[in-house]
Amino acid sequence: MNELVIGQSFVMLKKGDITAECTDAIVNINNDSLVQNFGVSKEILSAAGDLVKEECYLLGQQPHGDVVETGAGNLQCRKLIHVIGASDWYSIIAGVKKVLEKCDQLHLISVAFPALGTGAGGLSAKRSMEAILTATEEYLSGSKTSSISEIHIVAFTQNVYQEYLNVFDSRTLTLQKLSLHAPIFGNTVEIIRGDITSLNVDCIVNLNNETLDRIKGVSGPILSAAGDNVKNECRILGGIRRGKMILTSGGNLRCKKILHLIGPESSADIASSLDKILWKCEKHSLKTVALPAIGTGEAGIDLNDSVQEMLQGLNQHFQNVVNSRIEKIYIIAFTEEIYRAFQIRSSDFLDINMNLGFNVVKATNNPPTWTAMGTDEYLIVELQRDSTEFRTIENNFLKSAHPLCSQVIKIERVQNVTLWRMFDIQKKSVQKCYPNQQNQKHLYHGSTEGTVTKISIFGFNRSFCGRNATCYGKGTYFAKNASYSCDNKYALPDANGHKHIILAAVITGKWCLGRSDYLEPPPTLENPNQLYNCVVDNVFNPSIFVTFSDYGAYPEYLITCQ
Repeated sequence: MNELVIGQSFVMLKKGDITAECTDAIVNINNDSLVQNFGVSKEILSAAGDLVKEECYLLGQQPHGDVVETGAGNLQCRKLIHVIGASDWYSIIAGVKKVLEKCDQLHLISVAFPALGTGAGGLSAKRSMEAILTATEEYLSGSKTSSISEIHIVAFTQNVYQEYLNVFDSRTLTLQKLSLHAPIFGNTVEIIRGDITSLNVDCIVNLNNETLDRIKGVSGPILSAAGDNVKNECRILGGIRRGKMILTSGGNLRCKKILHLIGPESSADIASSLDKILWKCEKHSLKTVALPAIGTGEAGIDLNDSVQEMLQGLNQHFQNVVNSRIEKIYIIAFTEEIYRAFQIRSSDFLDINMNLGFNVVKATNNPPTWTAMGTDEYLIVELQRDSTEFRTIENNFLKSAHPLCSQVIKIERVQNVTLWRMFDIQKKSVQKCYPNQQNQKHLYHGSTEGTVTKISIFGFNRSFCGRNATCYGKGTYFAKNASYSCDNKYALPDANGHKHIILAAVITGKWCLGRSDYLEPPPTLENPNQLYNCVVDNVFNPSIFVTFSDYGAYPEYLITCQ
């Protein structure tokens, strides 16, 4: 099996029988009547059984779109997703995107595709794989956070597998050289090469003029794409003064709102302007924000100064808000030079002093238990079974994992510099709010093998919620007792029968009772401007903790057990 990372999802190439896949969904190529009885569709429907065939027959008699969801019958997946007529280059690209969108709508974590178009469609395996990967990249490089952790592409014959592998290897090299996304500030901020007008976010920031009709720079394309309704809104509003901001609708854009302001004239104004933009978004609960690289266009500000000040503005904001409502910020770089400048500067930024209120704190050192990493940013270290570190973790785990798990296969330490530093910064911020209490706990989180690996690289992500339980809110769930996380409902065994559990350091701070409709913790009783740090199942004796900040927990160890 070969794999690459696109966005924050693992794409895996496999040779085998797709009907044996254990993913959340299996994709079936079908016809408009949903009764295709040849090729891979025949094999999938036969394995699924008569109930699925009957469901397909009934749905096929009704109007439906290009993607249809049915039960899985005798298959090991949760859903079958039927894509209609995906046989040529363009229909495969469109079909794959619609399948991935359907998976997100259903909160599915993993999906398996067959070799689309290589049978009766007559498409070469090379073109088929290129189409699948192109669609996957285009979908996952969009702005919304996807629930999809794993995408399996399953080739049945050796010839197709080999041609797929050639394209796969070539694409892997390309992605390594020209990454589409560069995560900074944990996973909250990403620098993207692309078109800001195509993003599906809550808010797009527009650097406008005093009369709200600027046609130069990025403002021109934004207003043009937004359409006449937004232009009329701007005309009615009349104008803005420097330092002020105005929200309009998104018009024809995919965003909910456009935030208009006059761009900074000098680098000295960039950090404060960005901080004000983010506070405006916090106030209006705009959770995903896209903005241009401020000062890098007609303002004529030095590129390095502009990038440095934007990073400072981001830092200034995140150090002054404990539980941010903002889930994702996209900074759009229009040139390769701007993109690379952000990559370089952001990696250096964690090594400078960061302002936490009145206390200046040096970026944290790595934990003393870590193995030396040199210049590496990410390392997985398997613990020696006879080490004190291994025995302590094993003993504590087995005490509460019984009877669901009785043997630890291996324990791996996660050494992820960026995730650790962002976690430690947030912990210090919470500690400043509540200096006289314990604000961190070591808790368990169970998931699939692929998702656990993904978390070790990218951190915990609230988009994973909804897969198994949202009783106390739509956040990330952690358990005091390992037995809860070892349940098959959460830690689905892999092909070897092994389960995968994360031992995490979790910022618990001040908590309250959770509720299923919570998207974030409520404000504290003492301060309406301060949110609780997490929610729990029982305020007086909690066993379940739910966090809503993506770097409010750090995956310290990966435990493989059975």
